[in-house]
Formats: sequence, C-alpha cells, structure tokens
Amino acid sequence: MLTPKEIREKSFNVVPIGYSRKAVRAFLEEVADQLKEVVRENHQLKDELARKEKEMQELQAEARAFREALRRLDDFAETIKAQAEAEAREIVKKAEAEAEALEKDIERLWRLREKIRLDLRALLLSYLEHLEERLESPKEASRGDAPQDTRAAQGPED
Repeated sequence: MLTPKEIREKSFNVVPIGYSRKAVRAFLEEVADQLKEVVRENHQLKDELARKEKEMQELQAEARAFREALRRLDDFAETIKAQAEAEAREIVKKAEAEAEALEKDIERLWRLREKIRLDLRALLLSYLEHLEERLESPKEASRGDAPQDTRAAQGPED
C-alpha cells in the first residue's frame, strides 16, 4: 500500500518532452487501485459504523425501557409497602381493640367472681347463723321450767 511519503517522493523519468507517460499511467493506476481500496474500506467502515450506531440506539432504547421498568417496579414496591404498612396498622389497631375488650371482660369477670364469692360467703354465714340458732334453741328449751315444743319455737322449716 502506498504511503503519502511514497507518493511525494515518487520520481518519474524525464523524457525530452516531459514525464514518461507509461510511468505516470502506471503510478496513477496504482494510486487509483489503492484509492479504490481505501474508498471500499471507507464504505465498509461507514456501513459498520451505521450498524453499530443502530445497535447502540437499540441498546439505549432497551436501557431506557429497563430503567423505566425498574422505576415502575420501585413504584409498585412502594405501593405494596404502603399497603402492607396500612394493613399492619389496621391489624395492630384491631388487635389492640380486641385486647382492650378482653381486658374489660377479664376485669368484669373478676368483679363478678368477687361478687359471687361475697354473696356465697354471706349466704353461708346466714346458713351458719341459722344453724347456730337452731342448735341453740333446743338447749334453751331444756333449761327452762316448762318443756316447749321445739317445732313451734323454730318457726317454719326452710
């Protein structure tokens, strides 16, 4: 392949009327052939550059689409996260309300238990007093001068 230096340094045989036509023609043919090759390579490189630019544009479009998909996924993830947090807050709120209701029920049951215990104690004490009165009545009757009917002193039976 010819270099620019070789072209500048190329010498032609001088003939009485000028340069040798044959030598100039051969050189021009060689330059033309090499120029043709350079033009062909230039076209190939331009075609390859166009293909690469098209490929790069396609890759850039894919990258934009990928970034957009990632942005949408981020938005979707944020939406899901917000929904999950809202649901969690609602669940906690319901659980707290249920716990409060259970605490109130437990407190009511403890008060009812205490009331029943006190009522039962009062009932048992009244039975005990009644029983003691019944047990003391026959003793008083036997101490007295006249025998008494124990049934009349006891009152009606319960």
